[in-house]
Amino acid sequence: MNRTHALARCVLIVGDLAAFLLFTYYGKRAHGLPADAAGILATAAPFLLSWLAAALLLGVYRPHRYERPGKLILITVAAWTVAAPIGLIIRALWLGTPITLMFAVVAYGLMLMFLLGWRIPFGFVHTLIRRRNTPR
Repeated sequence: MNRTHALARCVLIVGDLAAFLLFTYYGKRAHGLPADAAGILATAAPFLLSWLAAALLLGVYRPHRYERPGKLILITVAAWTVAAPIGLIIRALWLGTPITLMFAVVAYGLMLMFLLGWRIPFGFVHTLIRRRNTPR
């Protein structure tokens, strides 16, 4: 793996983590709940764990998965579609609460928007950097 790919992978991982934490922060604020660091991490943990499992399973952080914006979008949607229900189940077991359809739909849709909202610009910037660095 070259230096550009290693840096891109790190940026993707950190960006994804930030997206999950921001989603959780805004969710807590929207519901009038305390948004302290420990609470945010505890709430985000089931979804982060499921995302990391799906990301490893589907190779989300492999260069060929993010070299083109279209591929990046598809792998993001696929990974979140796998991860979201797993995260919901982990959350329900952890909290001892049932999964409601409304929460599942909102969590799936909004988190996907958070992921794509930063990953799409990343994909275009990464493509531009690769083109600039490719010998002609």
